[in-house]
Amino acid sequence: MATRRLAPRAVRTVAPASAGPWLALAAALLLGAAAVYFVTDGLRAWTLDQSREARIARQALRLPAIDVWNQQGHDLRLFEAADSSSSALHTPAASVTPSIYIVDFIYTRCPTVCRALGAEFAQLQRQIAADGMAPRVQLISLSFDPRDTVNDLLGYATSYRANAPGWQVVAAISPDAMTKLLRQADVIAIPDGLGGFEHNGGLHVVDAQGRVLSVHALEDFQQAYAAALAHLRGDRP
Repeated sequence: MATRRLAPRAVRTVAPASAGPWLALAAALLLGAAAVYFVTDGLRAWTLDQSREARIARQALRLPAIDVWNQQGHDLRLFEAADSSSSALHTPAASVTPSIYIVDFIYTRCPTVCRALGAEFAQLQRQIAADGMAPRVQLISLSFDPRDTVNDLLGYATSYRANAPGWQVVAAISPDAMTKLLRQADVIAIPDGLGGFEHNGGLHVVDAQGRVLSVHALEDFQQAYAAALAHLRGDRP
């Protein structure tokens, strides 16, 4: 019986895995960790509200100086101290620098929340006048809608009897400047596809340099006013 010889079995060699994918994964993880650290304000905050509160506590939340039109068509610069080295726009509406602003974010076409804010500010305007706190406390309704014209601002102001300079209804002259301010303030305004916006906000108590002292829920306008008075008295840092 003939002996059958078996062919030698081929030896399979496995090439060492390339380090490239692992390095890419490690880089992605590091970038992700850095992003989480940044977004969560150094791991101190896991929501937008928490992040904002952390920045306010560190006095790190500021609204940048911004050039705007008000309801009377006057151009002025907000959130810049009178003694700042930057050149402010000289108009009658900008001639008085308040100690404290109470700021809300609106758009004039808004049929719901912004209308409620208008009613709240109308009440605050009367209360500030009755308390003799004008011009030390001023109200700012800041439109983030680039479509809003001076006529739109005037229409909103007329609806709620907003009287400048005690209550300015304003829109940014530069849309890019408004985008920067919203980003700095952690305010999100996203077109809803129906001609309006989905947005957050709150009532911001702000000093003349743009430093945000506190933020209050939209319905807590009396608390916002009380906070403004407390800061004027020096009761708060």
